[in-house]
Amino acid sequence: MIGALTIVVVLLSSCSMGAPVRVLKKDQMMATASIGGPIVPTKSPIGFVPYLTAGGAYGVTDDLTYHGNVHLLMAAFGVLGLDAGASVRALHQDGVTPEITVSGRVIAFSDMVKLQNVRLYPDMQVTASWEIAPQSLVYAGTHATWQALGPVDVTSLLFSPMVGTQIPVSDKFSLQGELIWQAANVNTMAGIVEGESSIRGHGSFGVFIGGVLWL
Repeated sequence: MIGALTIVVVLLSSCSMGAPVRVLKKDQMMATASIGGPIVPTKSPIGFVPYLTAGGAYGVTDDLTYHGNVHLLMAAFGVLGLDAGASVRALHQDGVTPEITVSGRVIAFSDMVKLQNVRLYPDMQVTASWEIAPQSLVYAGTHATWQALGPVDVTSLLFSPMVGTQIPVSDKFSLQGELIWQAANVNTMAGIVEGESSIRGHGSFGVFIGGVLWL
């Protein structure tokens, strides 16, 4: 089951709120939830795969945040999906110079009964963000996700550029929207996504919306 889902889970899991756009303040906590996935208008009545995650984050210091998520949709396939990692602030925003956040996490999938056939996918994310108004952010960046299956080649490292925004609804709650070109360096003209939202036969466009609750 997990082997058959390899490229699928990598495409889907790169379109989730896996890491905060910016690190949290020391001892600050937040809860997150997101839904989104590849845009596949002929395969989904809502136009995209509804990949659902939920998780949280904790500010260890003002420059280091731990975070983790549960991948809820995978449970419907009998697969346990989790990810955990950390983010560091590499650069503070200074005028037009963006804040740079570097995140690393490991995405893990296993069967839910015997916890066998474990698959691990290391993922790194670099995000540049700008605060354009109090608590309002725009950002751009990329994921680099490693899938170590078979001979190592260019498609063993999947690049997924993204752009998004985070807008406050209240002092404690923000909405986030993101567009991502998942696995942009992979030919996706065949298979589950069949190039429906690819660019010149590569990758698949994804969309997600999410919520951030500051605790």
